[in-house]
Amino acid sequence: MNNKRNRPPLTMLQQIAFGAMVVFLVMSCSSPPFFNEFYTIPGEAWNMKFKPNFNVKVKQKKQDYRLILHVRNNTDYAYSNIFFFLTTTNPTGKQQRDTIECILADRYGNWLGKGIGRIKENNFLIREYLSLPDTGTYNFMLEQAMRDETLQGITDVGLKIELH
Repeated sequence: MNNKRNRPPLTMLQQIAFGAMVVFLVMSCSSPPFFNEFYTIPGEAWNMKFKPNFNVKVKQKKQDYRLILHVRNNTDYAYSNIFFFLTTTNPTGKQQRDTIECILADRYGNWLGKGIGRIKENNFLIREYLSLPDTGTYNFMLEQAMRDETLQGITDVGLKIELH
């Protein structure tokens, strides 16, 4: 005899509870980022002299990471993109400088990213395979590299590093 025929169907509440449990299990299985830090831009106006520094402590050699840049802007930002200089200093003092362009709006002026209302948040994958081969503290310095000395409308910038 097949017991499946004798079971009553799941109620709507049981279906919702089961779905919520599945979502919770999937989300809890993902590992937290290795590093995740934000800087709030004073007055939502990023002056070139303000250069956020992110100090990342590496304890294990030869792991690959993903480097992600977070940018939050409000709808007062005048441009569809933003340029950055990212200077990476390894524990021995050796530096590498990269120029990065991030697109914040499409060609029609529609803001990209997530957010409701004035604030939009974008996450940009800067390096898929970031190698931090030495143990110690790495410093990542972020500079806005636009022509305006002060950028109105940038509210926060952040750096996230995930294990690959």
